[in-house]
Amino acid sequence: MKIQDCSVVDIIAASILVYNSQGFVKSGYGHFEYDDDGNVIKEIKDNKSMINDMLFSGKTFTDEELKEANELANNINGKMMLKKLTGNLSNFESNVVRSLNETPNNFAVSIIASLPHSISIDKKREKVNDRMSQLKHSSMFFGEKSKRYDINIEILDVKFIQTSNVYMITGVYAGKDLIKFWWRDQPDVSDIITGKIISIRGTVNKHENSRYTGAKETMINRV
Repeated sequence: MKIQDCSVVDIIAASILVYNSQGFVKSGYGHFEYDDDGNVIKEIKDNKSMINDMLFSGKTFTDEELKEANELANNINGKMMLKKLTGNLSNFESNVVRSLNETPNNFAVSIIASLPHSISIDKKREKVNDRMSQLKHSSMFFGEKSKRYDINIEILDVKFIQTSNVYMITGVYAGKDLIKFWWRDQPDVSDIITGKIISIRGTVNKHENSRYTGAKETMINRV
């Protein structure tokens, strides 16, 4: 079987099943898990490879799985159509539209493999934006500049800034004050700390109003 012989709906259904099973592993980032003696105990393939394996094995999908895949495709096409009309489609979104509406190829599988993860991120982003809108009315500047503090904060958001290769971490102190800091010391801390209460030690660097929400934010460094 060739990818061109598969339907887009089948590829989407496979992508949902794979994502529900293992989350999202980028193409080329498959790996092995080892026991304490160094023996391979499990191979974790990237999502695109898992989807290809599923399709080439002749996997058939239930009516419910196909219905979910169709709904995902229709929802995305609807959103992309509105953006297309206003000329606001990004390169990735243009590739999504092509992948959902043209004869499938290997590139399309890569794009479709990432869709469940992208949708999950969009939903989390909406929740973060809603919370930020609420906090802009309560957030106050924390601490004194150049003074060091030990505090507990709830991690609201971890955003990777690709141009700088760092993470911007947004937390909430005392349920109301927005605290932000950069993190460079680990590859990806989002799944580890997002939504958690963590203890940090840092120095107040500056107080400023958010350029997006107008909320009072405290930037700390040397975390």
